[in-house]
Amino acid sequence: MLAGGVYERTSGAAGQSLGTYRRRTPERSVLHELVAGHAQTMFAELRDDDTGRPGLPRYVERELAEYLRCGILAHGFARVRCQACDDELVVAFSCKRRGICPSCTARRMADTAAHLVDHVLPRAPYRWRTAQSLGSTRIAAHSASRVG
Repeated sequence: MLAGGVYERTSGAAGQSLGTYRRRTPERSVLHELVAGHAQTMFAELRDDDTGRPGLPRYVERELAEYLRCGILAHGFARVRCQACDDELVVAFSCKRRGICPSCTARRMADTAAHLVDHVLPRAPYRWRTAQSLGSTRIAAHSASRVG
């Protein structure tokens, strides 16, 4: 049991002090610099294309615009305070998108994996199988028949 009567199966982020949190800085990443520097030019060139083809769909433009705002304190944040030690920090809002943002995509992937491990797999019958090519399966079966 952790401080405050909170139970965890494994000692995770809630068991660590707030002093270990380090804000990610997406504005320093190469992907962020590329999107910030070239997205508007790309959109303009695709809109002004003389071939008659439409530009990118609007959801792609929205995705890139939200990615540029994700994790930036100037676009909104929450102030978090520890009840035990009164330590405070700010956490920037995320875009919660699924396309280009590596942080939000990784968080969604981790949440899905945790849901599967905690709620789906314990209740569903399954067995582990490894992906093998047909040739390696035949070789393994042939080797097993020779051994025993």
